[in-house]
Amino acid sequence: MRYYKKAKDMMDMDATEFIGGVSEGEIERAMKSLSVAFPESYKAFLMDFGGGDAGGEVILGLTNREEDDVVIATQMERRQGLPENLIIIGFWQDTLVCLDTGRMNHGECPVVEVGEDYSQTEVAADSFGKFLYEYVEEE
Repeated sequence: MRYYKKAKDMMDMDATEFIGGVSEGEIERAMKSLSVAFPESYKAFLMDFGGGDAGGEVILGLTNREEDDVVIATQMERRQGLPENLIIIGFWQDTLVCLDTGRMNHGECPVVEVGEDYSQTEVAADSFGKFLYEYVEEE
């Protein structure tokens, strides 16, 4: 969580367009819909920001809009063969960016980049918080 807190402190709110935080109940419903547990840092992000544009790239959240809702996007890709343990949090540079909830460890899981055939290409960060921190730091 320390990386998430650092990322949150570093975010340039003038360069972001988030929908606004969501409730714990909304997060619980989303996790139930996807039959997974979200990592703690991603839940904090959802409660603080909900999802949206983080300075150029969209981080999927709970928006109820097809183009940027984590539940809708993940369910659509699952119908095409996305493994159940992967939760899509972004479509960046023609790559799916996913939480690998099958590798949960102490309330966190890695963020992975996934190819078109749903094979994992590489670990982008060992947690969502670190992923967000590294993204914000680059901007």
